[in-house]
Amino acid sequence: MLEFGLYRDCFSTLDMRVIWSEHSTISAWLKVEQTLARCQAEAGLIPSDAARAIEALSPQMLDKDQMQSDMLTVGRPIVGLIQQMRKALGDHAKYFHFRATTQDIMDTALAMQMKAGLEEIELKLQRLAAILESHMDQHRGTMMIGRTNGQHAVPICFATKLQVWRSELSRRQKAIDDAAKRGLNVQIGGPVGDLRGYDKDDGPQIKRAVAQALGLRVVDPHWQNARDGISDIVTALGALCATICKISHNVNLLSSTDIAEITETHETGRGASSAMAHKQNQRASEFGEAVGRLGRQRAEQIGELTLHQHERSGGVWIGEWIVVPEVFLLTSGAVHWAGKLFGNLEVDTDSMRRKIPEAATNAETLVH
Repeated sequence: MLEFGLYRDCFSTLDMRVIWSEHSTISAWLKVEQTLARCQAEAGLIPSDAARAIEALSPQMLDKDQMQSDMLTVGRPIVGLIQQMRKALGDHAKYFHFRATTQDIMDTALAMQMKAGLEEIELKLQRLAAILESHMDQHRGTMMIGRTNGQHAVPICFATKLQVWRSELSRRQKAIDDAAKRGLNVQIGGPVGDLRGYDKDDGPQIKRAVAQALGLRVVDPHWQNARDGISDIVTALGALCATICKISHNVNLLSSTDIAEITETHETGRGASSAMAHKQNQRASEFGEAVGRLGRQRAEQIGELTLHQHERSGGVWIGEWIVVPEVFLLTSGAVHWAGKLFGNLEVDTDSMRRKIPEAATNAETLVH
């Protein structure tokens, strides 16, 4: 459903779909192979001309139908990639995927894509923060009735409500940044992760060099069966989605006919009802809640996918191939809708003011 032309812009952004597209994923696999070859050549492990030949390879050279057929036969996509690229390399064939394993390539590529995805989310959150701060500056003196347990409480400043949301989003970004420090790691280790295909000093050197070239970190001895780093990142994104879901739902409540204190700027046809022509439904807050809810729920699955057996466990690793990209896609959609919501927000200060006197009087009586 996330790929439907009809729906995809409702659940994710184009930029994030590009990052996690099939073409980008295959390109990331090939880039890891090329970076590995270049670092091995610099260390004198393979000929320099072999590394140059490998770096000249392109995803456009691949027969995608053959890759799909190989995937269904082998159960992993890298074997088909290797076969085709080695055929194109001729005498240099044996140096492609030299001393590597499938998970080295796929995990490192995954870290690259997550890094790009987190940068995209951070950029969108910065824009959202700027919009919220603009509203806060505009409404520092705007009073409204506070609500606790679904009932009127005492007057509060609308800017304070916005500030709470802004502060929570800031903490979510910091949590994502912290998770990235633990989860954006290179995976170079070979069949069981321990670099046994290399001499004692060569393996760690290659691993560090690939990490530096790709802007990733290093975990020792390896993380192929320790998925806590990925779990941290996905969980942090899920928490961000939960925040956006909560904020969007609250905005929708304040936009209801019975409260009508804030509303989304409407344009012709937006939020129209097929049966009730008088209605203009609040779509950005509606989708922000829905997509945020889906992102949070999808992220909860990552915990189960950390339960590897022994040195590798395909049954849970395969699950990441779906869950991780979809959490990124849904998070991008949730942040997009939050930006659209606050970018088009209108505040009815008169409506806010009208609800204060009676509630304030009642509160004053209770205090005394």
